[in-house]
Parts: sequence; structure tokens; C-alpha cells
Amino acid sequence: MKKSICILALLLAGCASNEAPPYEINNKQFYENVDEQGNKVFAYVVSVKAKHRSNINLNNGGRGEKRPSRSDVKRYIEQEHFEDSSVLKLKLEDEAVRFLNQTLSENNYCENKHEITQVLWRDLSVQLRGRCL
Repeated sequence: MKKSICILALLLAGCASNEAPPYEINNKQFYENVDEQGNKVFAYVVSVKAKHRSNINLNNGGRGEKRPSRSDVKRYIEQEHFEDSSVLKLKLEDEAVRFLNQTLSENNYCENKHEITQVLWRDLSVQLRGRCL
């Protein structure tokens, strides 16, 4: 019985790790500037690749095509698409903040502290704007 439970747990863990990531980052850009008052300002943009949405044929059409199973339909409905998911967008925003902090540190851009003053979203990218304190 214990062996069966262990094997089942391993199989489930293997299935979970085979899933494709919900999005793939394809571009990160850092821009630096100085405003009218002489303050250091920056913008950091992180973009993700557009992901192809899989189609599912819900009607047979009388051509002998295999109808999708209930589990296929459920899996299709539960797919998260970046454009529609506020959870995935917040996850990307958190990653962008980590990347920004790393980039600022590597470039010694803001010696003391910095603040993000604006977060702008476009279809598949997030832009963090801020200034050094």
C-alpha cells in the first residue's frame, strides 16, 4: 500500500513538472536618464512571448472525427492565457521588480535607494518607471 502511494506521488510530481511554463520572457530592457531637476530616473521593460492558443474541436461534424473527452474540454477551459490572467501579470510584475533590482545593482545606478513611481502595462509587456532617491 505504501509503495502504491509513493509511486502515485512520483507520477503526479512528474506530470506537474512536465507542464509548460505559463509564459516565456523574451526581452528585458533598461533605460536610464536624468530629469529636468537633475535626478536619475529609469525605465525597465520586460516582455513575454505571445503563446499560441490551442484549439479544441467541440463538434463531431459527422466526419468520424474523435470528439474530445470531458477531461480534454476541462483542461482546455482551465488553461491560463497571459493576456487574460491578472495572476500571471502580477507574477511577471514581481519578476520584473527582481530583474530591475538586479540590474540597478549590477550597473551601480542608484547608489542608495530607488522607488518605482509608475507601472505601465501593454499587451505582453510591463514597464516599471522610477527614480533614484
